[in-house]
Parts: sequence; C-alpha cells; structure tokens
Amino acid sequence: MATPLKSRKKLFETLQTVPGAVLPTKPEGFLNETYGSKSMIYPRFGSVADRLTGEVQLENAGFKVNKNYHPGSATTEVQVSYFKGWHWDE
Repeated sequence: MATPLKSRKKLFETLQTVPGAVLPTKPEGFLNETYGSKSMIYPRFGSVADRLTGEVQLENAGFKVNKNYHPGSATTEVQVSYFKGWHWDE
C-alpha cells in the first residue's frame, strides 16, 4: 500500500525547519503545477548544496521528492496531496 501524500501546508511547515529553504509568506505562494490528479510544489533553496541536503530532509520527513528534476538548479519538485494548482483544469 502506498504512503499517503502530505499537503502543501505540511510541506511549508517542514521547510521552515530546513536550512537554506527559501519560503514564500504563505503555503499558497509556492510555484506549483497540477497534472491531472498529481499536484507538484517547487521549493527553492539558497544553493544547489542546500537543495541536496533539503531533499534528503524532505524524504526523511515522508515527502515524495523528484531528485531528477532540473539538475544543477536550486529548485526541486515535491509531490503533495491534490489541490487545485496551476493547470488543474487542463
């Protein structure tokens, strides 16, 4: 049985404890995309090294992280529970 996905609010709360994470003022401020029933959040970090450390911390906290997203970037991709994100109606 698959582990249930966590919410973008829970991601926001978790990222507050991750050094190097660049946070919006509200969970709604994250860059996001929704592809059918899959909702993705794109958290940014201060550097690529911060991203790599942050990805491990997010995985340890139970988030589904796409470590192959945009190699060399300080931004990663995290799948969260469904919400009406960007492109939800396409």
